This record gives sequence, structure tokens and C-alpha cells, in this order.
Amino acid sequence: MTDPIFITGGTGNTGQALLRLLTTDETFRGAPITCLCRHGGRGERLLPFGVKIAGGDASNVESLKKVYQGEPVVIHISSIFHTGAVLEGCAGMKRLIAVSSTRVFSTTWDKAKEIEETERSIARSGVPFTILRPTIIYGVGGYRLFRFLIGAIRRSPILLLPGGASMFQPVHVDDVAACIVAALKSPGSIGRSYNVPGGSAHSLREMVNIISRILGKRTLVVPVPLAFAEAAAALNDATLHHPTLTRELVRRLREDKRCDYSETTKDLGYSPRSFADGIKQQIQAMGLTSPDRR
Repeated sequence: MTDPIFITGGTGNTGQALLRLLTTDETFRGAPITCLCRHGGRGERLLPFGVKIAGGDASNVESLKKVYQGEPVVIHISSIFHTGAVLEGCAGMKRLIAVSSTRVFSTTWDKAKEIEETERSIARSGVPFTILRPTIIYGVGGYRLFRFLIGAIRRSPILLLPGGASMFQPVHVDDVAACIVAALKSPGSIGRSYNVPGGSAHSLREMVNIISRILGKRTLVVPVPLAFAEAAAALNDATLHHPTLTRELVRRLREDKRCDYSETTKDLGYSPRSFADGIKQQIQAMGLTSPDRR
């Protein structure tokens, strides 16, 4: 039996993908797993996995201290900004896998420096750690940009799309989960940080073309200057509770978001699927196309 595991963020999409792997992997068969869940959260999503559910808040030190039972392995998937509370509330852990983000490299996002400092605090903590930095994560229930694009392409043959030469390298949620499991199995990953992008990089327009082809749609893309997109995003931010087009997203359209993952492959055997394969899997899981659609 492997060491008991304590997971934050188990009810989210990445946490759910991780639990599917952990509970079927021979290495972790029988390992006691405890998942943190906020009061009033989606605890029902944890029931099929037979894990112990601990009612608590990953952002609150005292809440964590009440439910953390000294599990040697902590997998921190909930917000990287909760890391300080996790380090203090789960004092005594022997191994930490922390899911951060490649947004730490952003030159336009005002919280990138905060992520950078959070990662430094992990390194200074003395806890044997591995930091994983996914790009935009997609998959059923994942990042709303792709749900929006899929819906928009299905509804209309014309799509207004912000311009910009930015490249995206989105990663499928199952590949992120597989990378977490690989890090758990690899003592050599201790003290290391790894980029976890998808297997292919594309412009926003290329991704629209890929989705259109899978859906069997012909989509006329009308480019929108970034200045207009920024104005529309500002209005969205001011009037909508969960806007799809935000000022931060438009600013990031000016950044190239490709990143190297050769070290992740070398150390963890990481081999992510292409965006075309991954988004096809998502679309099929949504019941929107037949399995033989190309």
C-alpha cells in the first residue's frame, strides 16, 4: 500500500481526472485518499471514487488544520494562490505536488509575479516538492473559451474573432492528470518545476478551423481589431458576472503562449495529445459529433 494522499481541488475537472487515474492505477490501489471539499461544494462528485471527504477550505489555514490528518502526500490542485495556507495548514507533509500555471511567465497579467513568489515560497518551505505548470486546460467542463467556441461555431456560420498573432498550446485535462501521477511515481522530480502544455500550438483562428472541421461546419472568420476587442471586453467585465471575453484575455492575445516541455518528457515520460485529438475527444464526449467524424 502506498502512502495516504490528501488532495485539494478534487471536485474540479483536473481533480476528477486525477481521481479516475489514481483509483485505477495499480501503484495506488488501496491507498487512502482524502479530498478536501468546501461546505456547500460539489462533494457528490467525490462519492463514486470511494475517497474520504473532508469538509474544509484550502484558502483557510485553521480550516485545513482541523481536517488534515498528517497524510504524507499532498496534491494541491485548487488555486495556486492558496498555497501559503496549504503549506501552513498541512505542516508535516513529506511530499507536495503543486499545480501552478504557465501564466507565471506572462508579461501582461498583474498576478504573474504573485504566482512566481508563491512558487519561490514552495521551494523555500523545505518540503520535497514538484511544481507542475499547465497551460490552458480543456476537456469536458473545462476552460470556458473552448465551450464558447464550440457553441458559437455550432450556432452560426460567421464568427467574429479578435486578431493577434498569439499562439496557444492548450492541454487536455487527462494529460495534466497523467503528469501528476507520473510526478508522484518519480522521486527524481522532487525539487523540480515542469511545464505541462498540450502537444501542439495554434493561433485562435487555427483552433476555430480545427473545431469547425470536427463539427462538420463551414465557418467564416471575421477578424476584429484588438482595440475593438479590448473595448468590448471592458464592457463585458463591467456588466457580466462570468464574461467569456475579458480584458485580461484580450491582453494575452498579444503574447505567445507556446512553451517547451522537453524536460517534462525526459523526466516524466510526458507525451500530450495534439489539440485536434483532444478537442475531438471533448466534442464527442459532449455528444456533438459521431466518432468517425474527421
